[in-house]
Amino acid sequence: MRGPARMNPKEHDEIMPPGAQDFRYSARVGGAIWPAARAGGKANGLHLLVRQGFDVPPAFCILSDAFEQALACCVHRVESLDELREKLLGFELSEELVAEVDAQMRAIEPGWPASADSLGWAVRSSALDEDAAGHSFAGQQKTVLGVQTRDEIFGALREVWASLYETGAMLYSDGLTLGGKPRSMAVVIQRMIAPGCAGVMFSQNPLSAEAEQIVVNAAKGMGLQVVEGGSAQTYYLEKSSGYVEGYESGDGAGDEATAKPLLDEGQLKELAACARQLEYTFAEPMDIEWAYAPRAVSASSARAESAHGIRPTLYLLQARPITTSAKPAGAAPAPVAAVWTNVNVGEALPGVATPLTWSIIRGFSRLGFERAFGSLGLEVPEDYELVGAFRGRIYLNLSQFMSIASAIPLLKPQTLFEMAGGGDIAALDGNYEQRDSREFLFRLPRTALKIAASQLTTPLVAPFWSRHFKDWRDQYFEQDLSQLSHLEFRDKLDEIDRVFARTGLVMLACSSNFLMSYVLMREAMRLWAGEESAGQEQTLLGALDVESAQAGYDLMELGRLARRSHRLRNAITDHAPGEVLGVLRGLKGHDDVDGFLAAFARFRQLHGHRAPREAELATPRWREDAGFLFEVIAGYIRAPRLPSARELERVRAQARAQVRAEVERFFPAGISGVFRGLLRLTRAQARQREVMRARVVDSLDIYRRYFLECGRRLVLQEAIRQPEDVFYLRVEDLQNWLYNMSSATDLAIRVLVARAMHEANAALPDPPDTFVATGQRIQDAHKFEASDPRAPVHAQSLDEIRGLPGSAGRVTGRARIIRDPNKDAYLEPGEILVAPYADIGWTPLFLIAAGIVTSLGGPLSHACIVAREYQIPTVVNAQGATERINTGDLITLDADRGIIYIRERA
Repeated sequence: MRGPARMNPKEHDEIMPPGAQDFRYSARVGGAIWPAARAGGKANGLHLLVRQGFDVPPAFCILSDAFEQALACCVHRVESLDELREKLLGFELSEELVAEVDAQMRAIEPGWPASADSLGWAVRSSALDEDAAGHSFAGQQKTVLGVQTRDEIFGALREVWASLYETGAMLYSDGLTLGGKPRSMAVVIQRMIAPGCAGVMFSQNPLSAEAEQIVVNAAKGMGLQVVEGGSAQTYYLEKSSGYVEGYESGDGAGDEATAKPLLDEGQLKELAACARQLEYTFAEPMDIEWAYAPRAVSASSARAESAHGIRPTLYLLQARPITTSAKPAGAAPAPVAAVWTNVNVGEALPGVATPLTWSIIRGFSRLGFERAFGSLGLEVPEDYELVGAFRGRIYLNLSQFMSIASAIPLLKPQTLFEMAGGGDIAALDGNYEQRDSREFLFRLPRTALKIAASQLTTPLVAPFWSRHFKDWRDQYFEQDLSQLSHLEFRDKLDEIDRVFARTGLVMLACSSNFLMSYVLMREAMRLWAGEESAGQEQTLLGALDVESAQAGYDLMELGRLARRSHRLRNAITDHAPGEVLGVLRGLKGHDDVDGFLAAFARFRQLHGHRAPREAELATPRWREDAGFLFEVIAGYIRAPRLPSARELERVRAQARAQVRAEVERFFPAGISGVFRGLLRLTRAQARQREVMRARVVDSLDIYRRYFLECGRRLVLQEAIRQPEDVFYLRVEDLQNWLYNMSSATDLAIRVLVARAMHEANAALPDPPDTFVATGQRIQDAHKFEASDPRAPVHAQSLDEIRGLPGSAGRVTGRARIIRDPNKDAYLEPGEILVAPYADIGWTPLFLIAAGIVTSLGGPLSHACIVAREYQIPTVVNAQGATERINTGDLITLDADRGIIYIRERA
């Protein structure tokens, strides 16, 4: 090895100029011309080692161009990643590539492939994402060892290519983003050696903060058990001298002091010098695969060298930055633990999101947090990712959220938890940064003026914008998007983006105003009436006459209409929900059917933008799929009786009277008037929030229609197979295509990968609702004591589940588990609906149910607002409810206290 020379690892990053060498698809590792951008992490690492003078077994790289050519031929009309892998495994290589591989191998081993005494070859992945500084993705793609024949070489090449699309490897590298695709694949073909021992070395201890300690793992032979996590000898070396500070035999013999080490003092010092040089050269801690082997090129020569006692040579097989290590002084800090939760955001967008939905929601949520904190005079740091995806599910970074909010003096974390729907507050201890309040207090006068201005102007702006939005929406749906030119169609997305952004900002302003008024109202009650008033704020927000409750009332009117006609009753209850609309259309000409269909069309005109899980763009809306609606109407028909509109209004009037009574109970005459004014403001803002939330859902329906037209056009371009594939792309992919139609060439593989990832994530169990993550490692955050009312399943009574009050009342009935109402929304009148979540699209079911239980959600959720409107007892955030309760169980909801009692098992 020659002396150390510090270098820039990208110094060979040039693309080969035409004519620079004879080969198009391959390059010799260590050669003068090196196309780093097409060689991948592993090949680049080997190349740099050779250029620095280290001993590396001879190798060459098949560049990513060859893989991309094969992929382009195989991906067309493929329906799954399994099918794509099969096509890659059977792909016929071009004559030019075959000739290049033959030439490269003969240059390394002149007798190949005739030599029967060859040590063989290793065929290894060198994906373009592999062995990077941030992520190594070690061991995620295929490695084929001991390859001898020509056919085996090309078969191994295809195997390595196909391994890029193994679902497990893609789940490993998915991280916090959805909708990406694996980068291209290069392949290293390297002559094998015959090591006496081999292993892995870290230039600093990867498990501790000890930067001056080298860790060497060693095993006999090729050292496979080391890289595969098996037993091995471990040496702890002082970095500066190579002195052995500790030794573990790893053989289970019990007496480590008597185990014979595989490495002698000279080899350990040589390894330490190698580690020092690599760390200096690359200016960061390194993870190094090494082997001591003869310099022989054949098996017989290797045996001869060993027999004559010739000292083996130190070979380096791989070098990459350590991705799990404590960093040296001055480097970026190691990943810190963060608390993530979906207790509240999971109700807004439950389950696994498609890439298209995630790419829009992510940007909108960022804007939302910036606006919300900005209204309080706080800033969201640029490097904060307040919302992320784990296993495809959306989570809030509670540590970052609390770090920002901690600058507000007197604001207790518990207050935020209660408003957001609860969670394990103990998990935050030591996992967020307590900010200085001085900057907040300095800005407070200006912040107070901004808050006052928002409180005054938003009630005027929101109704105006809502009316404008409706006019624009109606004109949009009258347009035939398929008749627009590509340029007109592209510009239409910009228009939709502007409307969506404006609608979102108005909705966020309404939400912020409501939350501020709600906190003032709640704290006023607690300061005056004490803890006796705790929980009464939910009663005070009942019977609001919110727009989001109207869909349930209107659908009940359709149910009432259907109950009057024997023909309608039979058509709706005797057929599958998805078939009913077609059956009714076949019965046109009868007055009862015609009247019902006209009323149903009016319903869909008003509420057709809604659906269960309506924040997901891939979800068909009620205007597209009427199955859910007829399932609910069938429930109305089965009900013993339906309350009349007058009865429903009487119930709401009683609820409003209860609100007045609660105010009079807690406040004396002189103060009650002031509090009633604050309560009227809070209730008005809650109504306005629901109106603007409906406009945002309308916007998502507008996006859905636009993107489906994108899908139709991409199908005509033969870029994807069906219009619905568009939901597995990101919005930036579609924007690129709109401005450059030729960019559609890689959309098919993006769809295949994203769909496979979506299905794989959906098959995985949900992560804990609250967990602590360090990098990509997830640890359940629950640390409750048995006496804690929010205790998890194992710490509670088997017959009792605790949640949070959502809508007051107490009821007993049989449970009905519904997980996805788009697939099955059957509910018998009087049953208690138990669901993982419930958004506005679920709420027509509420009018059939005797009570509601959800595993996610908070008391200020939109579904809770509607449940209080309907005066239906509701418990939310009842963790584990859908697992512990079975359909048919007799349960009691004490929604005043947020407790569910299991009385009798089905």
